[in-house]
Amino acid sequence: MSKNRARDRAARAHMDASGSFRARAARTVDTSGPQPTPATVAFLLSASIPAEPSPGLQPDATMESLFGALVARSAHDVHRDGVRYPAFFDVYVVPPPTKAVQSADVPEGWRLLDAFILVSARRPWHLEDEDQRVITDAFRAARNALNDYWPGLPDWAGHAALPLWMLAGLRGLTTEDQAREIVTEMRGAALEHTWTIGADSDVDPRW
Repeated sequence: MSKNRARDRAARAHMDASGSFRARAARTVDTSGPQPTPATVAFLLSASIPAEPSPGLQPDATMESLFGALVARSAHDVHRDGVRYPAFFDVYVVPPPTKAVQSADVPEGWRLLDAFILVSARRPWHLEDEDQRVITDAFRAARNALNDYWPGLPDWAGHAALPLWMLAGLRGLTTEDQAREIVTEMRGAALEHTWTIGADSDVDPRW
């Protein structure tokens, strides 16, 4: 079983937090009104990138910085049912857990790399599972960008997404404050930090 499948199954098996905690932990900004409002959701992108540097990589650049840039730029391609909507990615490139790095999980010529992504968007967050649907939209955009730039990754080793609420559940954390501590931890562990350039000011939290 690949690392991504094992992680997902373990999360679903051991997650004992309530659905209401899931919704609150998934969003770093609490929104409950019926109108679309800006808010942020978070997830961990577990990816595979080529083990060797890409041809044409600038002397002062790294594969980690290129990976982060590709993910951040993919926010411009977030869509659902063929309709694009504005999004902003705040991307923290982090190393995968050491215990998760096994040769059977990585195709020859590839290596594992994670990114913790804060996704900001204006959405109708009161709708059921809207937080998870936004994460799915964001993940698909990032996955497509990585696969387009680095084709050839076998399907069995495909990229995967782990929402913040599920990551918290894997660690036995069941409070909003504990979930937010994960965000702080990921920021501190980042090898690279980048964000979407040219995002709509309506969803860019820096404005």
